[in-house]
Amino acid sequence: MNKKSLFGWIVIALLSLIPVGLWYFQGTGSYSLSNYNDITYSIGRIAGLIGMTMFALTFVLSTRLKFVDRIFGGLDKSYVAHGILGGTALIMIMAHPIFLVLKFIPDNIKLAASYLIPGGALSVDFGIIALVIMIFLIYLTLYSKIRYHRWKFTHEFLGLVFVFAVLHIFLVRNTVAIDDIFPGYYVYASLVSMVGLISFAYSLLVRKESKEKEYRISSVKQLNNEVHEIIMVPVKEGISYRAGQFVFLSFRNEKLSEEPHPFSIASKSNDREIKVIVKALGDFTSQLAHLKAGNRVFIEGPYGMFNEKYSNKEQVWLAGGIGITPFMGMAEDFAQHGKNKTHLFYSVRGHEHLVGINELREVESKNNNFNVIPWITHTKGHLGIKEIRGAIGELNDKEFYLCGPSAFKDSLVNALLEAGVSKKQVHMEEFQFK
Repeated sequence: MNKKSLFGWIVIALLSLIPVGLWYFQGTGSYSLSNYNDITYSIGRIAGLIGMTMFALTFVLSTRLKFVDRIFGGLDKSYVAHGILGGTALIMIMAHPIFLVLKFIPDNIKLAASYLIPGGALSVDFGIIALVIMIFLIYLTLYSKIRYHRWKFTHEFLGLVFVFAVLHIFLVRNTVAIDDIFPGYYVYASLVSMVGLISFAYSLLVRKESKEKEYRISSVKQLNNEVHEIIMVPVKEGISYRAGQFVFLSFRNEKLSEEPHPFSIASKSNDREIKVIVKALGDFTSQLAHLKAGNRVFIEGPYGMFNEKYSNKEQVWLAGGIGITPFMGMAEDFAQHGKNKTHLFYSVRGHEHLVGINELREVESKNNNFNVIPWITHTKGHLGIKEIRGAIGELNDKEFYLCGPSAFKDSLVNALLEAGVSKKQVHMEEFQFK
């Protein structure tokens, strides 16, 4: 975890624990921990507040606002945090009713059940409905094989879940949710509710319209059996970007869903044309062969900070398969301005999968500081630290950039760290494009 991601997690932790601090220092605090009944009841109430705070923050992380992404070191990192935080919020929200009813077990099972089964108080029913829908949606996120656009549609129901949870908070009128938790409980609950609802509304209704630029496809070229190159030009004003960043593309083609998907930019910085190179990896990317020149494309972005870490150290770029994409634009920039010695290891199964190798060789011929090292796993085996060290020498004085399949990145990152390379010298993209 880099320093920026660590800072982001510290911010999330502090914000999530605000209700604990208010309860302990301004509310009943340690006085609520005198016996079993009070302990379980207090844990239940605080768990609910922490869960709601985390739930609201997941919506903040999904806004794609630049200041939020920079806290974590890029949108890819903040989306990873979004997923982890959502799962943690679910655990805390599930703990809320469980700990509340423990005080009644085994003495009053019927009363305990009333907190967990719909049909009693409307306020409790709203909480149960929110919890059940949230469990279902998180299950879809973690384990479902449904198509992306259908999953994306179901994910939007999390806003409805949050509304039910808010209704639960404000309709409960007993000691579960009154100001004896801490002074100003309803003020805090109102702020959390507003943050969550405004962030969700922004993501659903505002962000897309305010950030998208219209482009048209100028060409679609099949590079091999699995990979297509798509070049787009702006209809009016284009976007400004750095090589190595990524964008969300929403295609207008009768064969494709209009849901936006993320793709790395393969063009040099701020080129008028935007090029993406796409491999058929999933249900959406396998349909991109239907695209044709003239199709409209709406582009949102750019995002990512993959190419914003600079130092005077020698650089090593490690690309696995279609992970070459961000490095292609970075290489074009390097041809004109690159000064640090840079080695690009390009790992693929066979020679036929070396997408863009001619362009990379051209950069190599223009700038003596750039060195391309194709690595064919079919004949050489998997790329490892031994092979990298054998080609470039010592590792500790270099910066490493990785993009490719998870297994490729994880194995090399672990090996680099074991070899003594500092975490701050290792940079990678977290997105898996499908």
